[in-house]
Amino acid sequence: MRSSERKETVCRRIEERLDLPTGVLSTAPRMELFGNRRVVIEGCESILEYDEDRIRLRTAAGVVRFTGCELCMTCRTPEHAVITGRLVSVEFL
Repeated sequence: MRSSERKETVCRRIEERLDLPTGVLSTAPRMELFGNRRVVIEGCESILEYDEDRIRLRTAAGVVRFTGCELCMTCRTPEHAVITGRLVSVEFL
């Protein structure tokens, strides 16, 4: 078992034992979707691609691609990014 897999297993066990929500202790990006018009993603490391119909972001867990129409990143901080527009799909690459 790789160290990253071991860490995820330990985090899941701690979450279960302490009755915490799943994913609270993991390094995986967290996303909150507001219908198909807005997404807030935490854990965004960098922007790989940005145009009005596609945005790709690098996270600790890999690349996330958002596709849609009139996409716009309205906020970007070291902790999170906010994407608005008409979202059609979210892919984990």
